[in-house]
Amino acid sequence: MISLTRLVACLIALSTVASAAAAQTHSALIVALGDSNTAGFGVGRENAFPARLQTLLRRSGYDVQVANAGIPGDTLRGMLVRLDRYVPQGRGFVIVQGGYNDVMAGTSAAALVASIDGILAHLAARRIKAVLCGFYNRGWDAVGRTVARNYGGIFVDGTVCYDSRYRSWDGLHMTAAGHQVVAGRLLPALEGLLQPEQHHATADH
Repeated sequence: MISLTRLVACLIALSTVASAAAAQTHSALIVALGDSNTAGFGVGRENAFPARLQTLLRRSGYDVQVANAGIPGDTLRGMLVRLDRYVPQGRGFVIVQGGYNDVMAGTSAAALVASIDGILAHLAARRIKAVLCGFYNRGWDAVGRTVARNYGGIFVDGTVCYDSRYRSWDGLHMTAAGHQVVAGRLLPALEGLLQPEQHHATADH
């Protein structure tokens, strides 16, 4: 019998892939792969930073869809396992946000780095550019920066993807205002990726 958690994950995967496939024909696709921070725990997916980022990019003139592939409680290892189900074939970009649940589960440093390396290596092999969020920890941010550089990805400091000043009632997840702040901080990194793509698309026409 399928568990409720797996059922929710399957439904999210199907909706993410279906909407992404429909959008690929005319829009640039960005998949936000993450845990509860990405999913918008406590504020709803419509208020989470992927949705806010999509709004900001469209206001800036980019024809883009940002698909929310966040699952509360997920680990970087889990993201590696479900990567192909949530990131459709074709050109696009992926925001990778996670690590907290791995640390809380007692995952070894070596295993955590291996998961990050695996995610970025797989995306690089598919020629998909990645934006890797740090862990809000200087030591881990140094590791993330090195791994991202190895695979041609973009690293953003952990304070970009999470702001502790905007904690919600549980003292851990962000408020809707926090998600808006994070979207604004991620905007320059995504614009930097989309501008060459936009130029390439224009040249093709």
